[in-house]
This record gives sequence, C-alpha cells and structure tokens, in this order.
Amino acid sequence: MFVRKDKNSAGNITFQVMEKVERRNRLVKHLGTARNSLEENQLRERGQQFLDNERIKSGKLSLFDSRYDKNYWEEFLAKLEFISALDTPTFDFFNYFYRLIGLGSLRDDCFCDLVIARIMWPLSKAKTRDFLQSNLNKNYSLTALYREMQTAVLKDYQGKIETILWDFLQKQGETVSVLFFDVTTLYFEAFDEDDFRKCGFSKDHKSNQPQVMVTLTVTPTGFPLHLRSFSGNKFEGHTIIPCILNIRQKHNLNDLIVVADSAMVSQNNMEELENHSLKFIVGARLGNLSKTIFDQIISVPKTDKATQRFSLGNNKALVVSYSQKRAVKDRSDREKQLKRANYALTNPSTVARNFKFLEKTKFGDFSLNKNLLAKSEQLEGLKGYITNAMYLTDKEVIEKYFQLWQVEKSFRISKSDLKARPIFHTAKEKIEAHLLIVFTALAIIRLAENTTKLSCAKILEKLNPVKQIIIEDKLSKEQSSKYIQPNDEAKTLFRLVKINWVT
Repeated sequence: MFVRKDKNSAGNITFQVMEKVERRNRLVKHLGTARNSLEENQLRERGQQFLDNERIKSGKLSLFDSRYDKNYWEEFLAKLEFISALDTPTFDFFNYFYRLIGLGSLRDDCFCDLVIARIMWPLSKAKTRDFLQSNLNKNYSLTALYREMQTAVLKDYQGKIETILWDFLQKQGETVSVLFFDVTTLYFEAFDEDDFRKCGFSKDHKSNQPQVMVTLTVTPTGFPLHLRSFSGNKFEGHTIIPCILNIRQKHNLNDLIVVADSAMVSQNNMEELENHSLKFIVGARLGNLSKTIFDQIISVPKTDKATQRFSLGNNKALVVSYSQKRAVKDRSDREKQLKRANYALTNPSTVARNFKFLEKTKFGDFSLNKNLLAKSEQLEGLKGYITNAMYLTDKEVIEKYFQLWQVEKSFRISKSDLKARPIFHTAKEKIEAHLLIVFTALAIIRLAENTTKLSCAKILEKLNPVKQIIIEDKLSKEQSSKYIQPNDEAKTLFRLVKINWVT
C-alpha cells in the first residue's frame, strides 16, 4: 500500500491510500483534499499513520516502532496487570476430539478435565489439581477429584465409555471384523500385596513387587475398545476368553477374528475360541511343536519372504514365513545368549538368573543345552502363525498378525505419554478409575494422531507455545483475554478442529 496525491481540476491536491493488485491500483481509502500547505501536511501524516496501523495489524511493523512515543506505551502498559497465561488452546484442541467421540454425553466436566489433563500433564492427582488450577483456571479440591474417581466406578463409566467408543466407530462407518488383544503388567512402588495387587510374572521384570494385569483390545487402526484389569498373579492366558466374549456379546459380533501373540493363546484357549465359533490368528512357538511338524518347518526355503502352509488337523493351519532381516536378528540374539551361558558356566554364581541355553544336570550343576541351541539355529529367520481362518491367504494371515503393533503402540502410549504408572493408589476402586482415565485419554490420542498424522508428543510440542493471555485494567478491573498468535503449524492443527483463534 502507498499514499497517492493528485491535483484535481480546481488545482487542489487529493490524498488516497492505494494498493497494487495484479498490476492495477485499487483504492483503499480516500483521505481528503488539501486546499493549502497546512492541510496537505495533515493529510500526508494521516496517510502515513493509516499505513503504519495496517502494517502493525499485519505484523510488518513493530508496535514499539521508533516513530512512536515510547513514554506513551510505557504509561499505557503500566495501567495493565498480567493475570495469567493459560493452556486453554491446547485443552480446546483435545476437547474437540473428546466431544467428537461423543464422550460429552457423560455430562461430567470433571471427568473430562481429568482425562484431558492426563494427556497434557500426566502426573499424580494432587499435581493434576494444581495443573488444572494454574494452567486452565479450573478449581477442584483433591477430595473432589477422588470423589469423581469413585463416581466413575459406581456409575459404570467403563461400560458407558466402551459403548460410546463403539457407537463412534459405527458412525464413522468402520466395520469391526478383526480385534487385536494383548496384556501388560503395571507394578507398584511397594512390596506389600493385597487381594488385587499381587506379585506375579512381570513384563517389567519386577516380579518381587505387587502389580496388576491389564488387558487391552483395539481395532486395526489402534482405536481402543475394551480394557480390563486383573489381579497381578493371574495367568495372562486366562484373560483373553472372558474379554473377547464380553466384547462379542456386548456388540453382537458374529464374524470375528482375534489376533494375539503366542503367550495369550494356549491349546485350551484355541479350543475354547473354536467352541465359541471365533476365528483366531496367533503367534506359534515353533520350537514347541511336534517333531513331525518341526522337521517340515525347517524345510521352508531360506529365501526372503518365502512362506509355506502346514496342516495341523482339526481345521487349523500353520503358516511359516522366512525373513532375512529376522534371521540376522535371531543370529545376533542367539550369539548373545550363548555368550552369557558360557560366561555363567565359568562363573557358577551368576546362574541364579535365567539363561536360555543352560540346563540343569542330574548332578545339580549346569551344562550347555546343545539340543536347544541346535533347534534355535535351525529356526533362524522363521516365524509361524496358527489360524483357523482357513479362507485367508498366507499373505493375509501374516499381514493381520503384524497389525498387532497397534495394540503394542497403544500400551507404549499408555505407559509413556500417559504415564499409566507409577500408580499412587492402593484401593482397587481408585486403581480401576485411574486406568479408565488412561483408557479414555488413549482413545482421544489415537483419534488425534490418526487425524493429524502426528504423534501426541509432536502435537503437544506445536500447541504448547500458544497461550490464552488474560490481562486486567488496574482502574476498571475489567479483564481481557487474547490468544498468543499461533505459528503456521499450530494454525494448521487448529483448522483441523475448527478452532478460531483470537489475536
């Protein structure tokens, strides 16, 4: 933009603000007509002021430009008091997905605040209370938050939320025909057990500390549908049947394929799944199969991506594939285990730990398990999958199994981004409520990640600089609220959730 002056027919000078658009000048503002030199100077100054104001608005000129009286701005700012910088924009972003899923139907603002705070600042309930107050201007007592957790259990929020998540998927047109199931353990910073927190096989290698077992079932996109907690000493293989049957009954699912790793599904579990007319794909422990099958397996060609199907009888098949990448890893792992075993043989005091290639002799000492070592070498690069979904091709079986990473990723998000542990509660009711908050937050994160194609950590990184600034006029006590101008990356995220920022 620029100020243009022209002489009219009467000999007076007109002043106009013009803007060049596609090689043509467009009138922006008519400033007036000067009849003498004094008016001419006034109109010229008015035009410059107009241009400066427009540049300030567009970010092309500093508010504190040297042409302005700094004393004026100092006096102006002295009348204002900074009240707070809130994380409202980030809260609003995740709240969009909370509402989109349909969780607003719970009509429970406190629960919503706990869930989104778990995403933004996943710490203890006491620190969550502080965060809600200082960063979001939401005031709760610690007692109120604990009471909310009790309410969530008493009013069966778990069942209600699972229904809401299912209904959301149906509205999105997603057909659920494959479910992915896995188990993890969460240990406590304690050594005293109770009826729920029990010592057991720990995936975190904390077998001497009480824990709870948590099951998670997700869709192929990683969207969570079902979560259950069990006492820490429960055998993980005994959790899959009641969980899957609960999902099928609740949502009236007939044609369903369950995908799980080898630890989840024993021979008894496979038979029980079949008895309930359920299809499955599970990882196979090739070394535990019969010698007849084993001898067939090791004949699979050692060429990358070679696959072969073997009949296990009773309408079940074993699909075996070979991977060069897996072979390199298997070889490396075997060499490391063998090195540890040989070291233990020369340092018997270290055998207290579990060494893969050692076996106890009849004399009570240890020796190298040469049979297991040879078997491990023969299976190098091979991976097996057992299924009763006979209509699936070998490729489809393998592809569906490898989607198990979705549930594994969900567990990683829960443990890292959402900090499911440490758990600061001891009562079963509060532990279940805590896990429910994590479960609900997980649903929001997976939807946000699938929408933005960014990880939760990246989303937070881009949104955290955008704050809602609240200032107050010291004289009138009137408050004004503005968002800090978001950068382009943050603007893109806000557009996705239809948030209009105020600058």
